[in-house]
Amino acid sequence: MKNLKKYSLYIAIGVVGILLGALIFGGTETKVELQTPDEHIADSHTDDEGNVIYSCSMHPSVRQSEPGDCPICGMELIPVNDNSTGGNPNELTMSLAAMKLAEIETSVVRSGNPVSTIYLPGKIMPDQNKVSSVTALFGGRIVNLYVDYEGAFVRKGQKIASIYSPELISAQQELLQAAKFKEQNPVLYKSAKRKLALWELPVQTIEEIESTGEIKTELDIVSPATGYVTKLNVSREDYVNRGSMIYMVADLSSVWVMFDAYESDLSLIQEGQNIMFTTATYPGEKFEGTVSFVDPSVNSMSRTADVRVKANNPEKKLKPNMLAEGILTANISNQKSLLIPKSAVLWTGPRSIVFVQIPNKEEPTFIAREVTLGKRVGEQYIILEGLEAGEEVVTHGNFKLDGAAQLADKLSMMNRNPGTGANRTGHEGHNMGAGDSGEMKMEMNSRSMNEEDHSNHQNMNTETKSVPAEFKSQLNNVVQEYLKLKDALVMSDKSKVTAYANKLENELKNVNMTLVKGELHTTWMKQLEKIDSSNKELKQSQNIEAQRAAFLTLSSTLIESVKTFGIPSVIFQQYCPMTDEGKGGYWLSETEEIANPYFGDQMHNCGETILKIES
Repeated sequence: MKNLKKYSLYIAIGVVGILLGALIFGGTETKVELQTPDEHIADSHTDDEGNVIYSCSMHPSVRQSEPGDCPICGMELIPVNDNSTGGNPNELTMSLAAMKLAEIETSVVRSGNPVSTIYLPGKIMPDQNKVSSVTALFGGRIVNLYVDYEGAFVRKGQKIASIYSPELISAQQELLQAAKFKEQNPVLYKSAKRKLALWELPVQTIEEIESTGEIKTELDIVSPATGYVTKLNVSREDYVNRGSMIYMVADLSSVWVMFDAYESDLSLIQEGQNIMFTTATYPGEKFEGTVSFVDPSVNSMSRTADVRVKANNPEKKLKPNMLAEGILTANISNQKSLLIPKSAVLWTGPRSIVFVQIPNKEEPTFIAREVTLGKRVGEQYIILEGLEAGEEVVTHGNFKLDGAAQLADKLSMMNRNPGTGANRTGHEGHNMGAGDSGEMKMEMNSRSMNEEDHSNHQNMNTETKSVPAEFKSQLNNVVQEYLKLKDALVMSDKSKVTAYANKLENELKNVNMTLVKGELHTTWMKQLEKIDSSNKELKQSQNIEAQRAAFLTLSSTLIESVKTFGIPSVIFQQYCPMTDEGKGGYWLSETEEIANPYFGDQMHNCGETILKIES
């Protein structure tokens, strides 16, 4: 009964797919008509020998000379329509209604000065040129702290502490003795007075000691500047040595904002530039500062350099250790360049494809074109070759156009040789081969792949029988944090990726390696080292691209661990042929639905489920 429902669903999906395909890509006729099976086959694409080519609407790479079911998803194969327009064989034509249904949107290629907006994370710090340190000029004991907490506001000359010092008492006695013989020995007298002056005793206080003959047992310490106490290093009754810092007083009428700039952006940042920044404390309010220093060296780990911005702070809104986000707008070049939205670009490895709308056609007509990309500028790319100003490129719905192009064996993201029947998609590693006629022997190779996977699965089950359930459960906890991390990569949320990487690290520490013995123990030790290393690399990554690169290694090793030891839950191994510069990459998912962690919303559904893993 369950299988009957499943096949009924496949049939229903297949019928809907055929109808939508007929509506959207039904050739050059404006009027959409339903065809009989015989008519549909008559209009279908054929190979060199005149045989009808059948393909899957969900997996255009599947191409067979006979009808049947898709070896990947099980959907019924349909004949491939030849919707050539009579002009360029790579053109795709659709009606206005079909264009609306496919949600096709276009944008005009424009020429302009490329302007890049850079976002810089930063932190508020005191202006070091306006920070005063209050130090002990002589050793002694802190008697009173008149200002006894950090953050207190003090004025210049305000009494902030007092200190008892035997050195001070001795120096005063020396002055009184020298004063008695100042006529006979003026040098000694002047030296005694100078000693007290060097300890910053006011002249009035020194004269008072000399005139009254009374020795002061305590010396008051006053603030050297007006500002806020940012550090308090002592407590009452503490003994301090000469040179010990007691207070740090900062004038916050101006502050520094220390930003981290990636090395790729350093060429756009110069001293003297104005920069806007915001803080979480005052949402919507913008502050302004001037770049006063750019660190000449780059941190070898973070690949960033410090950028110091000086900002006036008359209202004292900006406080030390506040987080800030800088916004810097800079011209990439003074020369005009061709610019297109980044959503218009489809790419795989070194190839970049855009779909161009051909002008002066009775119906909307599109063609794929390879382009050479320059620097990314915000949400746009600079075009070096392949387009001209005034042309229209597809910015939304281009994946649907590309799928139709693949199905019709036209130039597309995956098809570099249209019209040959060799519509390769990068899935060659999945046992897809080509016969003498150029046809893909999908059915045969899919059977061998499934048989191989089944055999490997049986071996895995045999090996995992000796793994304790407790160890599997602990490993499963690691996998669960991995799945959350994977979902964060799908959403391109860098901060969440880092947070889940920390949680994965904690769960990894909770795995008791003593539970597995012999060769399994040795295997886990090797895999643990790789998982831990790649996860730490992911944690330390400063951008989402670097995180995805580390995730590639993490996934590969964790998949190996799951297959070796098993977990008490069903999980799916999935594959994308386009990641890692076209080399392909794997990941684990708790569902069969594809959500690509390597490309996020750029290619959310790119990939396929290749293996169901059950212990």
